[in-house]
Amino acid sequence: MFGISEYTIVFLLISLAVAYHAIRNGKSPMWLAALGLGSFLYPPLGTIAVWLGYLIFAVIPDLLNSHGMRRFRGSVAQAADPGRGYREKKKQVELVGSVDAKRALAEESVKRGFFAEAIELYESAMQGPLGASDPTLLKGLGRARMLAGQGAEAEALFVQLKKEDLAAFDADAELDYARALALQNKNDEAVAQYEKVVARYPGEEARARFGLLLESMGQNDRAQGLFSEIIKSVKGAPGYYRSRQKEWLSIAKSHLR
Repeated sequence: MFGISEYTIVFLLISLAVAYHAIRNGKSPMWLAALGLGSFLYPPLGTIAVWLGYLIFAVIPDLLNSHGMRRFRGSVAQAADPGRGYREKKKQVELVGSVDAKRALAEESVKRGFFAEAIELYESAMQGPLGASDPTLLKGLGRARMLAGQGAEAEALFVQLKKEDLAAFDADAELDYARALALQNKNDEAVAQYEKVVARYPGEEARARFGLLLESMGQNDRAQGLFSEIIKSVKGAPGYYRSRQKEWLSIAKSHLR
């Protein structure tokens, strides 16, 4: 059991925490007034009632609407109905038909492996006066064509993207460009491109794909060096990083001699 002084201190600390939370999060001043009145007129039950009320009506709704909770609900909904996002985006294209709606559905199509559909959507979105030079659409179409195995077409799009907006030619676009070159067996150009992107790519995918390309070219020593680097990089990394790089770590381990 707490002594009287300890009991009072605990009450005071909880009340101060409630008041701090209310002020920091811009809650109604009525909560502070209620806390003061409850503590003065009906101690300790009045204070406890205000705590509970604040928890139910102020804290819990914020938690339920937080970014993390929205992501969690979205993940649950996605697991329960995997095709829901695709259907919703397709409905938006049918109802609105805007460039943004087509782009969103194209991105979803790429995730699902519907590359031909994604290409058609991107090309349709680019029919407007500025669409042909839109960096987001160029990058998306280039990726869709690369994943569809259309290396030459993808290469041309990434070259155009680089000319239109160098900032949009980011690490992801650079990796896709390297893959497009490799698809055409332009191995020397692909190697040069991989050497550029490996140094700046945020993750192990670029290193793993570069290692696989070098291995296919018979450059086994260089490939083995890259696979070793992946294993060393992931080994001492935080858990979230190891989880995200699981696929590339698995490739490195299976190809390391």
